[in-house]
Amino acid sequence: MEFISNNIILFIALIILVILIINLETKSLFGKVQKLSCDELTKLLNNSKINLLDFRTKEEFSAGHIITAKNLSLDDIEKVSLKSDNPYVAYADTDTDALKAATMFSKLGIQKIFYLEGGIKSWIENNMPLTGED
Repeated sequence: MEFISNNIILFIALIILVILIINLETKSLFGKVQKLSCDELTKLLNNSKINLLDFRTKEEFSAGHIITAKNLSLDDIEKVSLKSDNPYVAYADTDTDALKAATMFSKLGIQKIFYLEGGIKSWIENNMPLTGED
């Protein structure tokens, strides 16, 4: 208790961080948008029909992308015709961009929406194949 009273600011910061971590994990487990690892995405690609959406620039997409992926920008999301019965998987350079895109799809009524954890970088780091490389 003496530590807490002597370091009240550190203790409050710790409590805030714990609350934020719990909130993030709860959203990840129970939210509409779920994250996928490379292995989970591979299983989905092999076992079911999914829609892969790449949210990188056209140049990055042309340099290499996951097979069957379509290149979109965040501005294009509302213009895309969607079939809500098939799962959608968004990926980009970062989790932040992919999660933002997946959240936008969720708000449009897509029930099965995922994002690739770690983005295209984790796909490459796991030695997974790309297509369209020059």
